[in-house]
Amino acid sequence: MKLSWSAYGWAAVAIGLHLAFNHRYSYYRDEFYFIDCAKHLAWGYVDQPPLAPLVAWLSAPSHYALWVLRFPLAILSGLTVLIGCAITREFRGGAFAQGLTGLVLAVAPGYLGQGYALSTEFLTPLAWSLLIYLSMRLVVTANARLYLLMAAVVTAGLYAKYSIAALVLALAVALSCTGKARLARSWYLPLGALAVGLLMLPNLAWQYAHHWPILEVVHNDQLNRHALANGIAVESPKLVVNALYFLVMQIVYQHPILSVVWIWGLVALIRAPQYAPYRYLPLAYWLLVVFMILTVARGYYLEGFYPTLFAAGSVAIERTLATRASWIRPAVIAVAAGSAAFMLPLALPVLPLPLYMKYEVAIGLSRPAPPDGRRHLIDPMYADQIGWDGMTQTVARVYNSLPAGLRAKTAIFADRYAYAGALDFYGPGYGLPPVISPNNSYYLWGTRGYSGNPMIAVGATDYPLLLASFGSVRQVAVYRNDYRWMLEGPLPIYLCTHPRGALADLWPRFKYYGL
Repeated sequence: MKLSWSAYGWAAVAIGLHLAFNHRYSYYRDEFYFIDCAKHLAWGYVDQPPLAPLVAWLSAPSHYALWVLRFPLAILSGLTVLIGCAITREFRGGAFAQGLTGLVLAVAPGYLGQGYALSTEFLTPLAWSLLIYLSMRLVVTANARLYLLMAAVVTAGLYAKYSIAALVLALAVALSCTGKARLARSWYLPLGALAVGLLMLPNLAWQYAHHWPILEVVHNDQLNRHALANGIAVESPKLVVNALYFLVMQIVYQHPILSVVWIWGLVALIRAPQYAPYRYLPLAYWLLVVFMILTVARGYYLEGFYPTLFAAGSVAIERTLATRASWIRPAVIAVAAGSAAFMLPLALPVLPLPLYMKYEVAIGLSRPAPPDGRRHLIDPMYADQIGWDGMTQTVARVYNSLPAGLRAKTAIFADRYAYAGALDFYGPGYGLPPVISPNNSYYLWGTRGYSGNPMIAVGATDYPLLLASFGSVRQVAVYRNDYRWMLEGPLPIYLCTHPRGALADLWPRFKYYGL
């Protein structure tokens, strides 16, 4: 059974939406970091595998133009729709079910967001869905050669983000617990596992050579969870509290109304007779939920599983409506599309910023906030794409105010990777030298030979360390941007002089792996 025309239609919608709007604002903080990593290509990085920086590297000939950087994400969003519809077809879904699956995957907030800005999650929905689809084919056909294709998918997924290993383990346990252990009795399975191991060896060797920094990143990220400026929190360092946030965000990211489809699918996979061969899927899902809760995961870490649940739900709804009036099916599609359109501006910048802020006010999201009672931009994803050039200009004014002879030996220090990446991206246009930072892979790139006398330090996080490391730490400027209120307040800039030792010797005390 072939995919229906609606599957291809919604795939085209997904691609078209991203190509039309994903370059409307500016770069997201992680994208600056990936661009700098792309200038230091390696088999690994402190906080990530190398695939996202490689995607950034592909845009280098365009000088990292935003639409070029994000073009692959648009294509991947369309492919995710097609794989979701292929899973729907595997569940014996017809044109309506495939159309409903395609619609949801094209416009659900979680998938719009992951297809919008480059992150380590950029391949997760496609890779997870493709691995699940291949596992379904394995169950139905018992064709052990599929293990080789699965190995290729797992390898690609691991080079994007290590979390696909959790899906592999969950699927393996679930298959064994549902009477399908016989599928493992093939030499193709160890051959595929060996292939993954060999292909991942360069990255594992890099992590080993650098003392497994990813483990420190994960630990620090679990501790570094904060509410946004308006008090809203979607994560917490506390296991129980974070578990509640995690479960709620499974509804929010999938859209509160469209979530009816995946919940319906999860129930159907457990209870409906036609899903009997696939009983391992809901078990794998719940194993992952438990794992994510116990590891204090963020809410979007499970996004890769939902195309499968949406597919199952779409087929279950199609079967339920089979004997109902003919007008009900288009009505369901219309309700789904209408509800998705209502939340579309929150996940993709389809509106210019001034109009979008009016939209936030109209839906009650943006309200007067202390201390001045003003309304602010609330969407943190959008807020994090604004003001980077202005920050760089402020730093450049401080740098250029120094005597010419002093500037040549002045280091610019950014306490976190976001500021470092933005300063490296925009800084050359204002005469700034390459930045140094103790955060993540920047730490490994070192002090670039600077003595630290003097040093311009951007950011308040390392202020106590600056005081302990320099004889003089003087605030010389502050950068403010009201659009960034949701994420951060004024950004202080310090002039540090008289270091208490060579900067290279002081460097280890500043090291921080994590967000």
